[in-house]
Amino acid sequence: MIPVLARVMVIAVVILLTSCAGSPGPVTVNGAPDPTGAQRSACLELGAALPSSLGSGLDRREVRPASPFVAAWGSPPAVLSCGVPGVAPSYRPDVTLSVVDDVGWFTEEHGDTVRYSTPTRRPQVVLLLPASVQAFDVLATLAAPIRDATQSTTA
Repeated sequence: MIPVLARVMVIAVVILLTSCAGSPGPVTVNGAPDPTGAQRSACLELGAALPSSLGSGLDRREVRPASPFVAAWGSPPAVLSCGVPGVAPSYRPDVTLSVVDDVGWFTEEHGDTVRYSTPTRRPQVVLLLPASVQAFDVLATLAAPIRDATQSTTA
């Protein structure tokens, strides 16, 4: 099994390579999560509810290999994964999350990419967002579908 941080880095490298190619084609993502049971059902529900756009310049893109648990928008791409196991290594239960429309996000900067995760929701959702993108608008756009498809572990 690949550790969570290694998966994030693999996805980030793939995103970087895809965006450097300048191609508006599919976003190649390796290491997509494969949740089971109730988490699988919740992620499928989330995937069906995700918007076709996250804002200006952030239209939905095809993901390869195709996965119902990964979605991408824009170039360089923002990539959302549902059902990501574990939590970020630097996450601690006593940290303050950034809450946007009742969804708590843990934020980590990784160079030109910012990793947003929902460690207090099941299934966990991870969004890799280019640092150049205004995060609040994107997180606000994603809040309702995430809130509706996932369960809080704190309430």
